Amino acid sequence: MKQVNIISLLSAYNDLNKPSFSSYLEYHSIELRVSELKDLKSLVDILITKTKNIALFDKYFIGYKIPQISKEFDLLRIDDETVVNIELKRTSTEDEILTQLIQNKYYLNFLNKELHSFTFVADTGKLYTLDDQNQLVEVSFKKLIEVLSSQNVQKINNIDSYFDPSNYLVSPFNSTKQFIKNKYFLTAHQEEIKKATLKQFALPTTSIISIIGNAGTGKTLLTYDIAKDVSDTKETLVIHCGYLNEGHVALRDKYGWTIIPALNIIHTDLSKYYLIVVDEAQRIYPEQLDHLIKEVKKHSTNILFSYDGQQTLRKGEENNNVAQTIEKEVTIPKFELTDKIRTNKEVATFINCLFSKRRNLKKLNYENIELYYFNNNAEAKLFLSQLQNEDWKIINYTPDRTKTLPYEHHNLEGVEANAHKVIGQEFNNVVAVIGEHFYYKGDYLSTRNYKENPYYHPTKMLFQIVSRTRIKLALIIINNEEVLNRCMEIMNQK
Repeated sequence: MKQVNIISLLSAYNDLNKPSFSSYLEYHSIELRVSELKDLKSLVDILITKTKNIALFDKYFIGYKIPQISKEFDLLRIDDETVVNIELKRTSTEDEILTQLIQNKYYLNFLNKELHSFTFVADTGKLYTLDDQNQLVEVSFKKLIEVLSSQNVQKINNIDSYFDPSNYLVSPFNSTKQFIKNKYFLTAHQEEIKKATLKQFALPTTSIISIIGNAGTGKTLLTYDIAKDVSDTKETLVIHCGYLNEGHVALRDKYGWTIIPALNIIHTDLSKYYLIVVDEAQRIYPEQLDHLIKEVKKHSTNILFSYDGQQTLRKGEENNNVAQTIEKEVTIPKFELTDKIRTNKEVATFINCLFSKRRNLKKLNYENIELYYFNNNAEAKLFLSQLQNEDWKIINYTPDRTKTLPYEHHNLEGVEANAHKVIGQEFNNVVAVIGEHFYYKGDYLSTRNYKENPYYHPTKMLFQIVSRTRIKLALIIINNEEVLNRCMEIMNQK
């Protein structure tokens, strides 16, 4: 995204035909609606009557979105010491303005600069900001002009370098303290789902609700945010369909949450809970699901299922078809999260194209993907040890229950994390290993030449491992030219 002179932008809007103006916006990587341009013009018209300093209208980022989380700012102007944020509204309530300014303050404080954040309401011509106590106050345009005049703004070639997405991607499991302290915000879509869900729970009848979403859509954060909200006043039980991770244990032992693994369902008195949350529900056993639904209806309890049908790890979980059973029981249509907000675009695209040759290849800057090739397990494991010392997260394939399978020969000793234990978690830098048994069956990644059928499907475990990535993904490919070529085809797309 390029900085822009806002007077120049408005001149282009007024004078250029539609195709030319669209090209002008594209050149600057700007997306603007006509209504937003009109609000911007209202602000500029006022400022021009109050200052002759034409430099104050230069070097703005317009409609900038933080990578991955898509948090958007209408106007940003940044120098070495300060950041000025101006939000444009046609009309708005003071509560809405206050909420947005507080959110913007949270996101922009990570720049470690003096922050000045304003909201301009075009219909009233009023300008607002926050005081030192985060209270909304109306201010004069003289204040905005003073702040802009104090800046010494230079050309910025890469605004993304100011924003580290990992600062904002709070996980209930990997950033538990921040989660408990509410140091995060939900997206507008997540907020809509939360509001509708809580409304259903408030009804005097049983509510059976499901939230679905693929890896990276923020499903886990939303689910646990709802549980946290309800548990402030009502008895809430969280059932995790898998191993309890360190975050679960912290929520349970440090913060008083009631969290159990799914295997304890049958022995738990469910009648005392206002809300039961079932996390990673795609992995629940049919008899456990049947018991839950029966008890919920019997005691007029609320239940929230959260799941991702792609995150199964063995054939039996697929065959159980839990999603179909849940969807027959829900009292309102399922909620679905579709936008990936927790995985950067290039990593998400690479993963999709790796697992399916039917995905369209895209020309992206795959700087967060690293590829390494080895022709034997021993050398690959030595390199894995090196990466572990460099703060990469090594995730092993889950060992088979009864036999030793080929992928266990490149598992790194002493590493507790495996495909099952990291379900629902996220890590900045993830390493995954692809051995020689992977190949493309038709257009889809699969495995072959196992002497005995694995209990846990290696391809599904690989997907579980790579989808834990928040920022960087490293693939260690062992003696597999076919998969290496596919990776290079993805990354060398012209």
